[in-house]
Amino acid sequence: MFNQTKILLLFLLLSLFVFIDCYPCDYNQGCDDGDECTSDSCSSESLCINIIISCDDSNACTADSCSSITGCSNLPISCDDCNACTVDSCSPSIGCCHTPISCDDCNACTIDSCLNSTGCCHTPISCDDCNACTIDSCSNSTGCCHTPIFCDDCDACTIDTCSIETGCCHSPISCDDGNACTNDGCSKESGCIHIPISCDDCDACTIDSCSSKTGCCHTPISCNDNNACTNDGCSKESGCIHTPISCDDGNACTNDGCSSETGCCHTPISCDDCNACTADSCSPITGCCHTPISCDDGDACTLDTCSNSTGGCCHTPISCDDGNACTIDSCSKSTGCCHSPISCDDGNACTNDGCSGETGCTHLEISCDDGNACTLDSCSPTSGCCHTPIVCDDNDACTLDSCSPTSGCCSSPISCDDGNLCTIDSCSPSTGCFYIPISCNDFNLCTIDLCLPNVGCVHRLKPSCYNYNEIGININ
Repeated sequence: MFNQTKILLLFLLLSLFVFIDCYPCDYNQGCDDGDECTSDSCSSESLCINIIISCDDSNACTADSCSSITGCSNLPISCDDCNACTVDSCSPSIGCCHTPISCDDCNACTIDSCLNSTGCCHTPISCDDCNACTIDSCSNSTGCCHTPIFCDDCDACTIDTCSIETGCCHSPISCDDGNACTNDGCSKESGCIHIPISCDDCDACTIDSCSSKTGCCHTPISCNDNNACTNDGCSKESGCIHTPISCDDGNACTNDGCSSETGCCHTPISCDDCNACTADSCSPITGCCHTPISCDDGDACTLDTCSNSTGGCCHTPISCDDGNACTIDSCSKSTGCCHSPISCDDGNACTNDGCSGETGCTHLEISCDDGNACTLDSCSPTSGCCHTPIVCDDNDACTLDSCSPTSGCCSSPISCDDGNLCTIDSCSPSTGCFYIPISCNDFNLCTIDLCLPNVGCVHRLKPSCYNYNEIGININ
């Protein structure tokens, strides 16, 4: 039964691919059915056989088909599964392959996933540990990091702590040392400071101290110096004051003193100055008086003095020399020294007269140079500087003579051009310009020779020579 089934299936299969033409054929001629999808031949029984060809290229990546017009076609198939999460490819042996892609971005701070529509997604993770005492961050390599925060406020006057809910707390410390003699404070750098208070009441009349329980104490000092010559007191600024008492009796003729035991004493003074030239006395109001005796001889030209030992007057002539060579020194009994200026005028207009206190009169020669090269500078003792113009004539009638204040005489050649082409222009140093008429004779009997000032020589043909010239006869 099984063999019969196999035969039946084989027969059905052959009937699909084999078409036997009922018409006889001649070998391979006349069996082409015009279908590129069949293989045409003629059987040994002279019947056409048209077998459908196979277009299978054994490549699972192509779609195999056949067109009766063009024959086999093997078109690449599409493996796109419209899934952004797979890499689509094709294997000739098995066909389409859809390999899932890897979305791992090697970042511990992201959750990696893939959406069919868009592909890989990298969603940042949350590292918040809900702890105000940590700084939350994420490392690409290790993931979330929770670094404890630093609550030190660099203030030694606070106790630094941290609350999970609120974060850093800075509580002030207490610096009270229970001592009334200190001012308690706090320094951010060093902490509690206990500065001793100043009990100075700025009163030099008290002894200042301090009790740790009650604070400052100010005890008055004693200023008694047991001296009868002082009044004892006290100044807040300087302390004890011992002011000497006044023993002045209002008499300038006594020496007033004081004894620390007994007090004031008044001793008469001596007014003798041991000077024979004074009369000594004493006034209770002004004290000693030493009146000089008069030695004035009424002469302003003497120096009047007195000898302390003998009391005799001396009259020494004074010196009126002022050390100035420019004055004549003399003396008048009524007015004293006189210093009359001397005259240094030497009557010469060519000198500047002056006087030197050391050497006397000076006579310096003046400069008459006027800076003009066109003058001859000189000086006359009676009238002073003279500036005589120089003569620049070079005795050459062919030059124009002039003078420059800076360089002196200069001679420029004159122009003798008379603007006449019929003269030869020249110049003689003795007489100046002269003009010699030129000769226009061309030694041609057939021309009239003349000269025009503006054109020079002109040679005009004589009318009588016209015919000769035309026939080429030279009559010269």
